[in-house]
Amino acid sequence: MSSERNSELRTQGVTDLLQSLPERQDDLYQLVYENLKSLARNRLQGEEHENQLQATSLVNEAYLRLMRHESGWRDRRHFFGVAGEAMRRILIDAARLRNREKRGGKMARQTLSGIELPESEWDLDLLDLDEALTELERQSAEHAEIVRLHFFSGLTFPECADLLGVSLSSVERRWRFARAWLRSRISGSS
Repeated sequence: MSSERNSELRTQGVTDLLQSLPERQDDLYQLVYENLKSLARNRLQGEEHENQLQATSLVNEAYLRLMRHESGWRDRRHFFGVAGEAMRRILIDAARLRNREKRGGKMARQTLSGIELPESEWDLDLLDLDEALTELERQSAEHAEIVRLHFFSGLTFPECADLLGVSLSSVERRWRFARAWLRSRISGSS
């Protein structure tokens, strides 16, 4: 995309493009694509190489899910919130599939009564994060929304503040609380 066209789209903004859907769907995709792809690369870093989703595939799948279920986006906040949730769902589904395959996915199941297995240490995984985030959302939707926007949608704190219509210090405070709460909950479940 030319820098002139990119500048034109940024000036118009996500909210205006959302209100012009489906006619402006391609323009919306061009405007948010690089941001979503950068986020996808960050989220996929450290994943197992052989099972790794490609950043482009993750972005494309998330965008397809968004457009399939498009039902009158209200504004940027709504769009990026749902985009973060779509990426989260895709990553969770991939983690579940990977865990199922690791544990013999297609093999016949047998019970192991009377056998003690050694405890293993678990690194943070997306399934633990998903479970903890779902619990956080039940307790505080505002804190969970910051996690979705920052962690899954890749918005900066100033972008989150602008999108939510709150101060930067409120966003940073909510992020610190949410991060500590999630860390405590995940380490307690490991």
